[in-house]
Amino acid sequence: MTASPDVLSTSLDVIRSAQARRRPVLMLTGGADGRPRVCVPDWGELRVLDGLRLRVAVWPDDPTAVQLDRGEPVLLVVADSPDVHLIHATPRRLADAAMVWAHYELTITSARIAERGTAPYADSAQPDEEVLVGTVLRRRPSFS
Repeated sequence: MTASPDVLSTSLDVIRSAQARRRPVLMLTGGADGRPRVCVPDWGELRVLDGLRLRVAVWPDDPTAVQLDRGEPVLLVVADSPDVHLIHATPRRLADAAMVWAHYELTITSARIAERGTAPYADSAQPDEEVLVGTVLRRRPSFS
């Protein structure tokens, strides 16, 4: 686990606060095609269990459930102005889930506050997309 106790505690408090205020928490998983998948659990579908574990419920036929079943790492993104918290976790499906939901326990592996600001794009980008950064023309990577 890589996170100071203060950062981890603050990140969990931010999740609780987001739920109480019904602000979205983004949950990202990696698709089999290499593209990220975004899920926004509703305020009742994600909860903090303790200092290292969360529980999330998703529809069993949802693409996110497929990714979680594969044990793909999860990234939770939680905004709490002025900070954005990044929480990495590993999923484990819970057997005998209540109702029709697929329930997962997420064990936190790291938590940190995202760096803020901008940086120039790498020179190894696509030649057809260029942006002016300062006085130097740099190429921007394509995200298509």
